[in-house]
Amino acid sequence: MEGWIKVHRNIMEHWLWQEKVYSRLQAWLEMIMLANHTGNKVRIGNDLVYVERGSFITSDLKLAARWGWSKTKVRAFLSMLENDNMIEKKTDRKKTTITIVNYGIYQESKTTEKPQKDHEETIKELQKNTNKNVKNDKNEKKVNNTVRFTPPDIDMVRDYCIERNNSVDPQAFIDFYSAKGWMIGKNKMKDWKAAVRTWERNNKKAGASRASGTDRVSEVDNW
Repeated sequence: MEGWIKVHRNIMEHWLWQEKVYSRLQAWLEMIMLANHTGNKVRIGNDLVYVERGSFITSDLKLAARWGWSKTKVRAFLSMLENDNMIEKKTDRKKTTITIVNYGIYQESKTTEKPQKDHEETIKELQKNTNKNVKNDKNEKKVNNTVRFTPPDIDMVRDYCIERNNSVDPQAFIDFYSAKGWMIGKNKMKDWKAAVRTWERNNKKAGASRASGTDRVSEVDNW
């Protein structure tokens, strides 16, 4: 298999990584992640030491504590890596400097820059899609509020009339507005339930007129 996988240095803080005793592979990967991806200065006691890219300062004792190994095992492992030309190790009275041979193969500068670029492009794309969705939602709401209208069927009207306990004839209501193209005057109907309530009020007025002995006024679509 070929190709890259992106592993952030924060993985070393994950509980899966922090086993009591490291494997040799885990120790090797950690050494790559411990190495500086750019050269910088570090303080050793009262001295400032420049550490090259691909190198890091440590000691056998520190690595033994990190990996849960004995110092003997650490030294044997580092010797094995040196013999395989994987690292270079330099030790003096104050420190041990380990350099990852061919560090650029493991951590080419482009691989440290591209994840950030990919992240920024992903954020931009997500924001673009979010803005698009918000715009579509607003447009849909606008259409729902100002234009879109779905005429009810007779069962819907009948159920609403039963709920309101009124005397509106559902079939007459459907037939009346179907013939008018579901228009109220010059405007498209927006709320058929409101129209039902208008018929309900008109029926009550007509019933009151009959009760008082006056002539029934013809029902007028006054919505």
